[in-house]
Amino acid sequence: MSTITHRLRWLPNGLTIARLASLPVLLWWCAVADGPSLPLGIFFGVVAFTDLLDGRLAALLDARTPLGRVLDPLADRLLMVVGLVGLLMINRFAWPAVAIILLRDLAAMAGFAVLARKGVLLEIDFAGKVSSGFNMGCVAFGLAISSSWVDVCFWCAAGLSVLTFMNYAGIAAGRLRALKGTPPEVTSSRT
Repeated sequence: MSTITHRLRWLPNGLTIARLASLPVLLWWCAVADGPSLPLGIFFGVVAFTDLLDGRLAALLDARTPLGRVLDPLADRLLMVVGLVGLLMINRFAWPAVAIILLRDLAAMAGFAVLARKGVLLEIDFAGKVSSGFNMGCVAFGLAISSSWVDVCFWCAAGLSVLTFMNYAGIAAGRLRALKGTPPEVTSSRT
């Protein structure tokens, strides 16, 4: 490993901490905004982009740390919580769609924590990453503009959130069965 690479290994966790530090600014901005604004949506989008960037840098710099494994998903979920609350604060979306995504995120965080205590570690899979990215994009556009196509996309994001939550619930159930030593249910197909 080169000296430069070694010196930059702090950068992924630094970006995650910066993402956490931006949350009060985002919440304040939403509180004083009269409605959607392009700068507000761009700010959220830039902060959300640091999630992708810190993960890529951690892999590139071989800088995955226990702190990063805890802080990164926490920062992502808190960013979504603040973004979703911000959408309600600027009266951008009706509460049901926001509540679906918010409840999914809160249930997922609680579930991941409970499972970790039982020795079951779940990683964010491809479907979860796609869902999170799509949700963050919808929040960014919702904070930036008022348009019916954004409304449709946001409802799609809510549906995708439910589907990915069901996916994680299925994975968790399988791992809990494996942990307890009970064989998973066997399904047979008849032709």
